[in-house]
Order: sequence, then structure tokens, then C-alpha cells
Amino acid sequence: MTRREGREESMKLNNQKQLIFFGLVLAGVLGWQKLYLEPRAKQQAALEQAGTAAVNQTLAPAIEAKPVQSQALDLQLGQASVGSGAQFFSGWKLNGYKKKNLNQVDLASVTELEQPGGLQLSFDSPELAYLSGAAGELSGSHWKYEDSNILLTREFQSSANQPYVNVVIRAQFKKQTPKHVFVWMQGKINPDTETGEDRAIVYYSQKEASQIALKELPKLTEAAAPVKWVGLTGRYFLFSWMNETKSEPSLNTDPWALVQPMGADQARVSMVYPIHGNSIEIKGKALFVPKELTLLRSIDPTLDHTVDFGFFTIFAYPLLKFLKWLFSFTGNYGVAIILLTLALKIVTYPLTYKSVKAMKQMSKIQPQLEKLKEKYKDDKETLNKEMLGMMKNQGYNPMAGCLPVLAQIPVFFALNRVLYVAIELYQAPFAFWVHDLSAKDPYYVTPVLLSVIMFIQQKMMPNTATDPMQAKMIQFMPLIFGIFMLTLPSGLTLYMLVNALAGIAQQFILNRKFDTGQVAPIVAKAR
Repeated sequence: MTRREGREESMKLNNQKQLIFFGLVLAGVLGWQKLYLEPRAKQQAALEQAGTAAVNQTLAPAIEAKPVQSQALDLQLGQASVGSGAQFFSGWKLNGYKKKNLNQVDLASVTELEQPGGLQLSFDSPELAYLSGAAGELSGSHWKYEDSNILLTREFQSSANQPYVNVVIRAQFKKQTPKHVFVWMQGKINPDTETGEDRAIVYYSQKEASQIALKELPKLTEAAAPVKWVGLTGRYFLFSWMNETKSEPSLNTDPWALVQPMGADQARVSMVYPIHGNSIEIKGKALFVPKELTLLRSIDPTLDHTVDFGFFTIFAYPLLKFLKWLFSFTGNYGVAIILLTLALKIVTYPLTYKSVKAMKQMSKIQPQLEKLKEKYKDDKETLNKEMLGMMKNQGYNPMAGCLPVLAQIPVFFALNRVLYVAIELYQAPFAFWVHDLSAKDPYYVTPVLLSVIMFIQQKMMPNTATDPMQAKMIQFMPLIFGIFMLTLPSGLTLYMLVNALAGIAQQFILNRKFDTGQVAPIVAKAR
């Protein structure tokens, strides 16, 4: 064996030893985890669970099984049912709103839970954990539970002229007094529904409304007091608890504090009230309502923040008001959307004119710019100077094409949000196969038409893209946009379709005005 072969053999042996060593270490770590750490963790968890159960069993009085009672409360918008169970409400339905299965919209439309998921009460004391499931006695609209630890009552006040229920909660502690009481609600994090992604918690604190998606809720621990109200919201409906107690509650989402099990696919939020002395009285309003601006403001002006119009809310309010005004004449929100779109096209025509004019100018000097890029491809600084100089000599302002488009962006995004979240479009019919402007097009006709119309419109526009990759992306934009609109509300797709058709009409007129010679061949191809 040569010296070289000996070194190679030695290296192989060393590699084998290293592999064996790391294998043994890995096996040891895995064995330690499986044989010691995991059994110990399970044992500890079992002991803690058994200990908690033993404490609760020892300290909690025996809760007798009682027949379930309920009382219906007639409200302005529907009917709420209070029950003798732990939940404040055993049901809540709204009149005038239907689900796809033709049932009335109820509280489960927001919570997405099999049970109503209404308000409940808990304390931060393990000794009182059993109260989370305690059933009381219901007499009319008065609920009462009493044992050796506590006297707990709930009083409900309602009227056919108001959309909410006034609730008064009283607790008298006979032995140990907890530090806090929680009034809480919960909902499903990722419901498999068309509007599931819109599920969120909203709350109002420090003169500002905040919204957090349910899936992000565990990241929130406590909001600064005072919290005026908290709600569980979907795209079109809101379930909320409004504080009317002088004490200033905070917001909490920490599950352990509630001493109540919760599913992994659920999120919970609670108003936290401090307890002073051996009793507490909490007053508030419970409401389950459609997110209609006039209605929300009549209950409390700050509730209009629960309608998420996005960053350009200031533009969204007048657009929605104008849409409703058009509906008062047409009686059809689909027709109102068409008229609103055409009106906006007329109003923004001067901006469109300036933008197209700038693009035409850019298209004319494009060949000269390409020559400059080739000439100064190794000198970027000189290239920029020469390009700016040429544009100036030709009377072209680079910002002339951008500013008109930028000016229209706030209106565009605001109207998109209005058509996405407005309760007015909920199950509002248009024509033909579109029976619900808040749902997607069932046959995807409008998204496909939108892609075709955008493609024609794109061909009519002057091409100013110099980068091949950018040009390729622009070509695929109609297809991408059409796919994106497949699952969005048909009312929003209708707006985009009419907007594109009106854009083609405007482009036809402007092309003839600027005499680019592009119109005739495009129209011929379209035929």
C-alpha cells in the first residue's frame, strides 16, 4: 500500500468514526426526549389537570342539572333569546337577511360556531372556574344563580324600538373575592366560508378603533384602558358588547385567565373589569346588527369604525352615499353601480386625457430613447442626463403621465372597498344569473369578460414599456386580474367590467383625437 492510499484509507476510517459518533449522539438525544422528557411532560400535565380538577371539585358546590329555559326578546331588527345556561344568549336572529340555505341570519353567521357563541362570564379565580358552565334559573328576563360562594344575577331589558339589549350583571361574593371579572365572546379562527377571511375582533380604545384578524388575536394580550366596546365582526354583520359601567375595563385575550377550555381553532376576547369590595355591578349593551352606517351611528357614533373602508375612508363615505342615492331612483344596486362607474369616468376624464396625452408623447420619443440607451449603456449618469434633456426638448414631462393616474387611485381604492363591504349589496340582485352582488359570479362570466375587455383595452394603449420583462408582465395583467376577480363579489367585478368598457370608449375617442392610427387595426382584430 502506498503512502497516498494509506492516507485515503485513514480518512475513510475517520469519516466513518465521525458518522458513528454523530449517529450515537443523535440517538442519545432522541432517546432522552422520547424516554424521559415527553413522559415526564405528560405526567406533569396530568398531575396539573388532576390537581385543578381536584381543587375545583373540592371548592365548587355541586351543580344540579336543570331543565333548559329560554325567553324571547323582540327587537327592532329581529329576536334575541336569553337562556338559563351559562351563555347570555341562546340565539339571536335578524329579520330581512337570509343565508344561502334560506335560513335567517343568526349569531353563528359571525361566530361560525355550532353553539351561538354569545357572551359569557368568568372570573380570574380557579375556585370560581365552575361558574363558566353554571346554569341558573330564568324568570322572564331575569337570570339568577346562587351557591355558597356567590350570588350571580343577570337582567335583560329590551324594546321593539331598539336594536340592542341592555344587560345588567351583578355578583355578590360570599367568601373569597376574585380580582377581575371577564365578559367574553369567542369565534372560529379560520371558518371555511366565502367571507371567512373577514372575521376579526374590533375594539375602541383611546379614541381610536382597532381591528385584528382572528388568526392574529393570540398576539394581542391587553389593550390600554378604557375600552369602550369590543366586537366580533364579519364582512357584513357585527356582534358587540358596549361598556356602560363607570369603571374602565381593559381588553384581554389570554385564555388561561378565563379558566375555560377553548378549541385550537377558536379565538377569544374579553372585557376585563376590576372588582373592588365584595361585589360588582356591570352595565352594558349587547348588539347583533348589520353593518349599516346609519344604524351603527344611531347606536353610537364610534361604531361606524367597524365598517372597514380602508385607508381612503374619507372618499368611501360620499361614494356610498351617492350609490344609495342612485339606488333610490333605479331600485337596483347593479344599475346603480353602472351609473356610478360612468359618472366617475366622466368626472375623471380630464385626468385621463392628460395621462393618455403624456403616454402618446412618450411613445413618439421611445425610439430615440432606445438609441441613447444603446449609446450610453456603460455610463448611467450621462444616460440619465441625456434622456432628461431629450424629454425636455420634446416638451415631455415625466410626471405628466403619472400624476393624473395617482390622483385617481384614492377614488379607485375607496370604491373597491365600498363595493366589497357595503351591507347594501348583501344578497342584492342585479339581473340574469347574478342574484347576489355580495357573492362571486356563480358562472364566472363577468371575470372572463373582464379579462377579454382589459386585453382589448391594453392593445389600444400606447406601449411605453422598454424592459422586455416589464412588457411581458403587462401582457399577462388581464389574465391575472381576471383570475383575481373570480372569488370577489360580483358587484365589484361588475364595476371593474363597466369601468374597462368605459375605458375602451374613452381610449377610442382619444386615439382618434391624437390620430395615432392604432384604432382601426385594433377594432378590426376585435371583430
